[in-house]
Amino acid sequence: MARKNSTKHVLKQEFLKIAFPAILENAVVVLITSIDTKMISPLSHTALSAVALTTQPKLLFFSLFYALGTTASFFISHAKGKNDKGEANRYFHMILKITILLSVVTGGVTAFFAEQVMDFFSRQQETVSISATFFRIIMIGLLFQAVSIILNASLRGMGNTKVTLYASIAMGAVDILVNYLLIEGHWGCPRLEVRGDAIATVAGTIAACFVGMYFLAKKDSFLTFRGFFKKTAERKAALKEIKSKAVNTILENIFTRIGFLLSAVIVSSLSSSQTAVYFVTMILLNYTFVLGDGLQAAVSSLTGQSMGANKPAKIKWIAGYGKKLGFFTALGLSALYILTSRYFFGFFFSDAASIHLGSQYAYFAAALTILQIMRFVNVGILRGAGDVKTPRNMAIICVLIINPLTAFLLTDIFHFGVWGIWIASVAAQSVWFVMSMIRQFAIQKSLRKSRNGGEAWIEH
Repeated sequence: MARKNSTKHVLKQEFLKIAFPAILENAVVVLITSIDTKMISPLSHTALSAVALTTQPKLLFFSLFYALGTTASFFISHAKGKNDKGEANRYFHMILKITILLSVVTGGVTAFFAEQVMDFFSRQQETVSISATFFRIIMIGLLFQAVSIILNASLRGMGNTKVTLYASIAMGAVDILVNYLLIEGHWGCPRLEVRGDAIATVAGTIAACFVGMYFLAKKDSFLTFRGFFKKTAERKAALKEIKSKAVNTILENIFTRIGFLLSAVIVSSLSSSQTAVYFVTMILLNYTFVLGDGLQAAVSSLTGQSMGANKPAKIKWIAGYGKKLGFFTALGLSALYILTSRYFFGFFFSDAASIHLGSQYAYFAAALTILQIMRFVNVGILRGAGDVKTPRNMAIICVLIINPLTAFLLTDIFHFGVWGIWIASVAAQSVWFVMSMIRQFAIQKSLRKSRNGGEAWIEH
């Protein structure tokens, strides 16, 4: 019993060692977003809406690289579990090469057609020109954003979330400084307003990219850039395996982003003042993402390493601990949203109507927080175990179909207005959570049968 408890104590420390820096990393990113929003909000509701409406089109194109990052994390976590440095770097190099090529092409094309992209995805004609300016600058710097995504995902796969935290801190420091200099024009710098915000964002991603590259350049790093240009006999087989995993994840991310885009188009039919309050509320859900993604990083990495080390029964403990931690922290975060909502919205808005509306939205954010965090943990188990098809199918059903369709019916047909959008989000997330729970239970049952259950992994 003492041996069992000692082993579980070590696992808890390992879990938190991965999750806590990942949570801090995401918290830094969301804090930057909050500060960005605060620095833009004095300009006008129109400027705030214009920047916010670029989020989903931007993430649609980023989704390709997030999918490649998820694929890199999967292969590297399994290689780490086997302690196979050669295999890990083979996949790392191949995915990084693909990323560089695709980011240059995608960035160039989308920057050129920025006006058309924003005109297509927004119903607010008064914000299209400002949105296109912001979007164009972001996409010009896509190469650095894409490479940073792959570096961070690869480091997470091997359980090293400290470096990704350092990268986020560097990004935040540079972003805020350049924002201060360029949005309103300080220390003799030009007043660029929204353009200044976009330039600051790109500058921050460049800083984060170089931090990741610096740490991977060290001689004792499990992942390395050495041999990056060297051709290996296994490259065709590696490319085939990358394709088999990446395609499903890419489709999942793209379908998810299309679903969010459809919802964003519906939101853009509201007035700019309503849209501004809605998107500030979404900052709360970004903090939910902070916690959920950090837990998912730990669950996915440890599950993948357990699979690579051929210790599938260990996943039962990882899943249980992740769920308990996720549920109780989600409850605390939800209560915080509701209790501090007036102070939160008062930070961004000075008019009583916007603050009151935001405090009502906070109840929906609280409900979504519990559903999303528990779903994050379930999906982390699936991805760590190598199941990439189920998350894709769930994303198609919930985000691409249920959410926008329900939002459209409730807003355009039944005239619920913005409340219809929130109800649709809760409905979609509820279905998504239930589906992920059912599937991860099936995965665990299958793995237990493969080792005849029990706690045998503790003895090895």
